[in-house]
Amino acid sequence: MYRVGVAGLIHETNTFSLTPTPLERFIEVDGFYPEMRSGEEIFRFKQGRYNIAVSGFLATADRLGFEIVPLVWCGAEPSKPISQEGFEYLIGLILDALKQSLPVDGLFLDLHGAMVYGDFQDGETEILRRVRQIVGDRPVVVSLDLHGNIAPESFELATAMVGYRTYPHVDGFENGERCAVLLHKILEGTPIYGAFRQLPFLMPSTTQPTTKEPASLLYDYLKQIEKSFDLLSATIMEGFPPSDMPDTGPSVFTYASEQRVAEQALEQLYEFILSKEHLFTCELLGWDEAVQRAIQLAKQKQGPVILVDVQDNPGGGSPSDTIWLLESLVRHRAENAAVGLIYDPEVAALAHQAGEGAWIEVDLGGKSLEGHYPFHGQFRVVKLWDGDFYGTGPMVKGRLLNFGKMAQLRVDGVSVVVSSVRMQALDRSFFRVVGVEPEKMSILAVKSANHYRADFGPIASEIINVEAPSAIVEDPCKIPYTRLREGVRLKGLGPVFRKAQGKEF
Repeated sequence: MYRVGVAGLIHETNTFSLTPTPLERFIEVDGFYPEMRSGEEIFRFKQGRYNIAVSGFLATADRLGFEIVPLVWCGAEPSKPISQEGFEYLIGLILDALKQSLPVDGLFLDLHGAMVYGDFQDGETEILRRVRQIVGDRPVVVSLDLHGNIAPESFELATAMVGYRTYPHVDGFENGERCAVLLHKILEGTPIYGAFRQLPFLMPSTTQPTTKEPASLLYDYLKQIEKSFDLLSATIMEGFPPSDMPDTGPSVFTYASEQRVAEQALEQLYEFILSKEHLFTCELLGWDEAVQRAIQLAKQKQGPVILVDVQDNPGGGSPSDTIWLLESLVRHRAENAAVGLIYDPEVAALAHQAGEGAWIEVDLGGKSLEGHYPFHGQFRVVKLWDGDFYGTGPMVKGRLLNFGKMAQLRVDGVSVVVSSVRMQALDRSFFRVVGVEPEKMSILAVKSANHYRADFGPIASEIINVEAPSAIVEDPCKIPYTRLREGVRLKGLGPVFRKAQGKEF
């Protein structure tokens, strides 16, 4: 039986975001992420099939003969960099628990891959540096979200890194299983050699869903490569563009029992991705044009037309409170439309004070970004919710969720789902809990980038990606990078980034 330590520290950092990342967000429930779990509390992830890697790892550990040494696990929704003090506290909890639990035969880390802390420091690299100082040459296997921006040093420090293969991320559990099986092989004596390479271009977020081309082509080919070379593991990282770091962008890595095989497989995978580079570009409509198009399409289509508020996606670090689409839908007299989720605890509280059926005059949203403004209007309070509810779609099925005080407010023909927790619209239950039935709507405006596809995609008659200002800039050519490495193309076959001159067009 092998003693295996288990820990996690997850954060996807948008270095352009103004949304704070206080320490308590890692300690309490924060949107998708459960509360911090220490010691035996980590085994609660075995009580259900959580769409989180640690859950899959623990579920697989028993049959592999692992004696699990539970350390500390925590995560928080995307936002601005973690403070130096906050990072030191969180990593300190993990390291102290690890030191007290020695010896271990191996270690599993549930990380993200795009964490930034302090003065623009790479979180995953620092975690691995410090862990290595404690465990020495013991194997360390890391689970990563496929949006990781992976530094070469991180790759060298880990024994193996294993990335998600789906976006929307519906394989968190399965990735934990993959990590457990790979760690077991390593502990049993299977030799492991890795090869790593960064791609020379960035992938805009709207090109990254693995449910459609171009990204689906890459992940189909990944499976072919893994099988034909009999690899131990292979990963494509799509990268997280709204992060001003040297290693921002896609990367690929392979593992095999021979170095030569890992390198050959990597080269084939790398060249295939380059052959598809031209497909990774942006197609967005301005918010007013998008709303007018949606209104016209809704008259012809069966099923909701989905407007995707890509740049106000809280899952990428945005505030989830811009009102561009709401204002446009009302101004153009949209009917049977819904917008969600708008993060505004103040308005949610006022709605609860007024009660269902009441009318309230409030300033909704528009309170987080400099230069933005709220939507001032009279709203009818249609339905209220305050408490737990269960997720129903692939991302959070069976998960107990709580977004604090929630409300459905209606202005003219538009319903607005207001939340007291910042969370992207990735599940229909987020709307249903306040009485909005997504499949019955003509138009749905969702604050998400791609995770909505898992549950809303099947009911959509049309999907329109919208360009409306917020903390995310979807087109990397428009992102004001200063720390990105030299020579990276800012999208498929796009302009090249030069530090001395800024962006080269």
